[in-house]
Amino acid sequence: MRLIIAACLITLVSCQNVSENKPPFVNTKHFFEHEITILTEQKTGIEKQVNYGKKRDSLMIYDKVKWEKELQAFTLVDLAKPSNRNSYVVDSSIYNNQIQINYTTTENKQTLKTVKISKDLKYNIKVIEAVLIKTNSLYQSYTKLRYVTDSGFSIYGKQAVKLGDDSEYLINAKFIH
Repeated sequence: MRLIIAACLITLVSCQNVSENKPPFVNTKHFFEHEITILTEQKTGIEKQVNYGKKRDSLMIYDKVKWEKELQAFTLVDLAKPSNRNSYVVDSSIYNNQIQINYTTTENKQTLKTVKISKDLKYNIKVIEAVLIKTNSLYQSYTKLRYVTDSGFSIYGKQAVKLGDDSEYLINAKFIH
C-alpha cells in the first residue's frame, strides 16, 4: 500500500514539474491590440520617417492616427498561437533591471524566427523585437521589427527577388504625446 502511495506521489510531483517547466509564451498579439487601444484613446500622434531605397520621406500626424494600420506588422508576431507552442526554444535572463526573454524557432518552416521581449522588474513589457524571414522559390524577405512602449517603433525590411530588383526600406516612428 505504501508503495502505491509513494508511486502516486512521485507521479504527481513529476507531472507538476513538467507543467511548471513549460516555457512562458507572452501573448504578443493581445499586447499589440491593447497598445492600439491605448494609443487611440490617448490620441497619440506619430512622427514617421520612411527610407525606401534612395528615397526619403517624413510626415507628422497629430491626431486620427490609424494605429491598426501603423502596427499591422507587429500583430503578425503571435507567439501564443497553439501551433507555436512546440516550435520555439525559450531562454531568459536578467540584466540592468530588465528581464530578457528570447524565443528562437527550432523549425525552418516558421516565418517568425526570433522574438526578444524586455520587461522591467514589475513584468511590464518595455521592448519587443522580432525577426521574420520568408523564403520561397521566387523571393526571400527579411523583416526586423522593434517596438518600444511609450516611445515608438521601427521596421526594417529587405526583399531579394529572383526575377527582379531587390528592395530595402526602413521606417522609424516616434510617438507624439
